[in-house]
Amino acid sequence: MKRVLTTVVIAFFLSGCSSIAVLNPKGTAGEKQLDLLLLSLLLMSIVLVVVFTLFVRFLIKYREKPGEEDDFPDQTAGNKKLEISWIVIPFIIIIVLAVPTFATTYQLDVPYNNTKEPLIIEVTGEQFQWSFYYPEYGITSTDELRLPVDRPITFKLSSKDVIHSFWIPQLGGKKDALPGKENTLRLTALETGTYDGKCAELCGAKHALMTFDTVVEDRTNFSSWIEKTKDGEKNG
Repeated sequence: MKRVLTTVVIAFFLSGCSSIAVLNPKGTAGEKQLDLLLLSLLLMSIVLVVVFTLFVRFLIKYREKPGEEDDFPDQTAGNKKLEISWIVIPFIIIIVLAVPTFATTYQLDVPYNNTKEPLIIEVTGEQFQWSFYYPEYGITSTDELRLPVDRPITFKLSSKDVIHSFWIPQLGGKKDALPGKENTLRLTALETGTYDGKCAELCGAKHALMTFDTVVEDRTNFSSWIEKTKDGEKNG
């Protein structure tokens, strides 16, 4: 028993040694999704505490005592209060979780309706790279995504071959890039920095290569990158 407890404690503390991107959001969508994740963890923790409390209580109260090896407990037909409780309580938990989940999902899918014009980026996944086309500027980037901070972004996702899944964990959201169909994903980066992007769908033998850097910059640096990329494409 001591070995089991020691293993659990060590695993618990070691689990904090590596950073989990979704728990450190840098975008509006990521923050909303983190709120849902924390709500889910809270509800699951309540269920876990109740179940383990009842388990330990029953384990102690109804354990076999010396001299009772051949005794059998009285059989009961049922308990209506308990039966109703374990039907109603899970239903309430599902409602509490479903309402904000539905509302947040709807909010994240609504087109931007504010004074800031969104930057449209056409994302194309293929085996095994990502291409990012900026129609506003007429430039294309491969395996590196540049974004301006605090500007709404609308991604138009598609695929040239198989199903891919576009995901920037710290900015939030994850949506499939499908061949022959365009999907839309909306994000807004709140802080400058470089964030990992990846394909979250097993798409072939070199799936591990379907990664990209997401560089979020201030307006000045982003504009400079746009001009350098334009000059590079002209000279190329």
